Amino acid sequence: MKRTSALLFLLIYTGSSDANTNTQQPVAPDFKIIKVDTQGKPYQCKDNSIITHNDIATNLTTLKYFGTSISIDIYDKDNRKIDDALCSALNVIQEYHYLASNYSTYPHVTNIKSINNEPDKKHRIDPKLTQIIQASIDWHDKSNGYFNIALSPIIDIWRNYRSQCKGERKQQDRCDIPTEVELNKANLLTNIEDILLDTVNNTIQMKQGMSIDLGGIAKGWMAEMVYRQLKSDGFENFMINAGGNIRHYGTHPQGRLFTTAVENPICKKYSNSLAQCQSFEGQYHEVISGKDIAIVSSGNYLRYYRVKGKEYHHLINPKTLRPKDTGVSTTLVMNNNQLYADIISTTLFLMPLDEALIYANKNKDIAAVWFLNNNGDKVETNNFKLYRNSFATY
Repeated sequence: MKRTSALLFLLIYTGSSDANTNTQQPVAPDFKIIKVDTQGKPYQCKDNSIITHNDIATNLTTLKYFGTSISIDIYDKDNRKIDDALCSALNVIQEYHYLASNYSTYPHVTNIKSINNEPDKKHRIDPKLTQIIQASIDWHDKSNGYFNIALSPIIDIWRNYRSQCKGERKQQDRCDIPTEVELNKANLLTNIEDILLDTVNNTIQMKQGMSIDLGGIAKGWMAEMVYRQLKSDGFENFMINAGGNIRHYGTHPQGRLFTTAVENPICKKYSNSLAQCQSFEGQYHEVISGKDIAIVSSGNYLRYYRVKGKEYHHLINPKTLRPKDTGVSTTLVMNNNQLYADIISTTLFLMPLDEALIYANKNKDIAAVWFLNNNGDKVETNNFKLYRNSFATY
């Protein structure tokens, strides 16, 4: 099967799985937190990434930030400062990691974890963080309430139950899910209007017990800021892969558009061990091409845990306070306002399908395809075909 160097695999799996049979469910991945030790030097390029060169592209890859692999491929050949520019791009990744982290505090910055540790204190924050939080607040209404950074207390409860589901407890199916009492009590602390953000003085304050989570916006926002940094440094042809958030710009050296193969989520979940996953067409359910687009997928097949045979994934519906029961994944293509691709991808996954289709079809910047079930049934927006490439090419 022919595969070209421009092909990127959209989603990156970091959990464990049972790759033996198509009848036995894979083992649910353990919950893991990756923390960054800056060793007092938060913006070092050396030892925080690897830069490699080949005949086609220069690549930077880092595994330290946003809990995933992030890579940048630059295809320009006439720029003599590629390594320096890639280090500048890494600095952007580092900066937004430190600002958005809700797992660690860092001495050089007031970040989300700092705010969550003392929510009722007035915190002075970096204007860049103010900008992300303000955009998040705005998108609560724009998403019909499906995107809510104040949902963090509910997310934390589910995350805690999932983190306890490991070892013998997981093997013996003795894991639990939150009670209605727990969820309803925490829901009293999820009102987006209780986030007091001063965009002039760059301060934030919340009610005691509140917390915020930028997991649904920070990685896509960072990818777009890396994109802007690379463009400001004069690059015209590159691709960014931020743990499955893909950003294309320009064209491949062969003179064609960049291409991304979107993995079949069922095959990915089973580590391609199923019979139907033994071909390229089986492993990937879409091939997407574009010149200046963002591609993001949201789904329930990589981060989840299992209780009494039922899976509970990490994307929580603010309307129900629970993971959504239907659907497998949503893949979004955006050709404008790519800064918000993460938000919209999550929103389209959590919305009921009919509502999501209407929402997406009303916006000319959005194209999307929904992977609905284990049978591979799909639904797409009216304009998704504009980005679909033929499997015959590969």
